[in-house]
Amino acid sequence: MRTPRTMLRAIALATVIGAAATVAAPLAAAAPNDPRPTAAHRPTVWAVPGTKAGPEGIARDPYQPYFYTGSTGDGAVYRGDLRTGAVETFLPPGVDGRTTAVGMKVDAHGRLIIAGGLTGLVWVYDTHTGKLLHTFDTGPTEGFLNDLTVADDGDVYVTDSVRPRLYRIAADQLGSHAPAVSRLPVFEEFAGTPIVFRDGFNLNGIVVTPDQRYVIVAHDNDSALYRIDRRTKEIRRIDLGGAGVTGDGLLIRGHTLYALSSVDHIGDNHSIVDIVRLDPGYASGTLDRRATNPLLDRPSTGAFDGDAILAVNFQWAVGDPHLPYSVVRVPLRDLK
Repeated sequence: MRTPRTMLRAIALATVIGAAATVAAPLAAAAPNDPRPTAAHRPTVWAVPGTKAGPEGIARDPYQPYFYTGSTGDGAVYRGDLRTGAVETFLPPGVDGRTTAVGMKVDAHGRLIIAGGLTGLVWVYDTHTGKLLHTFDTGPTEGFLNDLTVADDGDVYVTDSVRPRLYRIAADQLGSHAPAVSRLPVFEEFAGTPIVFRDGFNLNGIVVTPDQRYVIVAHDNDSALYRIDRRTKEIRRIDLGGAGVTGDGLLIRGHTLYALSSVDHIGDNHSIVDIVRLDPGYASGTLDRRATNPLLDRPSTGAFDGDAILAVNFQWAVGDPHLPYSVVRVPLRDLK
């Protein structure tokens, strides 16, 4: 049974207040790319500033105890402290043409990469200084750069929800430390392929498979997942036995894929995570279950934080959203 929204607000606000009043234990040294919790007590809710923030994307820093999320409303980027529950403005709105901020990731070099929705821009920032390192521009494409993922070799893949294209920024293109503007390179155009674009939102969430051979993309209009070979560009719809899955955000661990979206639902509950078990070749799978948790409130996407998911409660298309907007930490074992 769905927890009433008033109760969810009470839980969230109480957790934020408690987290702010707690002095966190100092972090122990962590190995690179080790996202395991290192504080004795970890907050579970982070309040995002702003009544119109509409946070959508999230990036977990693999080296520091922080996550980043951005405002779709004005382009501000916020940094959340995983130890204390504090959230502060990391990048002010409107700077560098950043009037919105959608999907984002932090790469192995500590660079925050942000997809810019209707702006047609992708920005790259230094997480230590906040300095703009590079901007990639699609030109006047009338597209919507939605989500992105970083492969182990450093290549970045970016989805466009409106134009039938997948973009890729090669790892060596991210190495420039001058705030130059480059054309965002097209990896594949989908004309004549199994991926068909129609009016509305098409490609959305994206993830690289653990073996690094494929990217998996979610197609909102089709309620489907597609596997794209990074080397050959072969495209195949993943056979889910007739089940439909949408994914505003995708996460994968081993052969278990987590799809976050407020479109799929259980009855009137749109605060769920689809959990999909994929076969060894990622060509087919089974929708294991649609799971929920009381802390979820129409989430958009998430990031792994050890044995938990940091989920963004975007509340897309909600006329009177619950404030403050929030990021919540949900242990995987508590997705039921």
